[in-house]
Amino acid sequence: MSRLPVPGSDDNTWGNILNDYLSVELNSDGTLKVRTDGSVVATSGDQSIAGVKTFSSSPKVPAPSTGSDAANKTYVDARTFAFTLSTYSKQGSLAVAPGTIRMPIDGTYTIVNARVMVGTAPTGADILIDINKNGSTIFTTQANRPRITAGTNFSGASATPDIVALAANDYLTVDIDQIGSGTPGSDLSVVVTVSKTIS
Repeated sequence: MSRLPVPGSDDNTWGNILNDYLSVELNSDGTLKVRTDGSVVATSGDQSIAGVKTFSSSPKVPAPSTGSDAANKTYVDARTFAFTLSTYSKQGSLAVAPGTIRMPIDGTYTIVNARVMVGTAPTGADILIDINKNGSTIFTTQANRPRITAGTNFSGASATPDIVALAANDYLTVDIDQIGSGTPGSDLSVVVTVSKTIS
């Protein structure tokens, strides 16, 4: 049976013993032997080795897909990431006005929702904000526009807009559709949450 040389022993024979041990898995040129079942012991670096890597069950790299595991995993499941875009801010007292400042979009995204906050809460009436993609509202259902209720500073997450697809070279603008009838509200910030799927 093949074995490694024993330190302090195997005088004048250690080389033959080592070669015998290595020849179990390596060819004489140092490449890995293909086993009778067609698999190889391992691969490393960019070494190209003939043979098929076999698994006792479907591999999960680095984790199984949501739901049930795929029968054959390719490499890594697609992942969806969500983050916010800072789309608009206005200092000072608010006034009803259409959006003129454009926020450029640099890639493909899906709009998830929008949030609105003011430094000074409105009184008497709610603040209503609309968000436009390339000049047209993303809230075709206008009742879903972000709203800051009178006496509060924050809208919470809006409903999912009717228009959600964003592409490179699109732009977003923000309309102030309604302000407080007593105190209009001031120091407005609007953020849009988007998601992106990366394979």
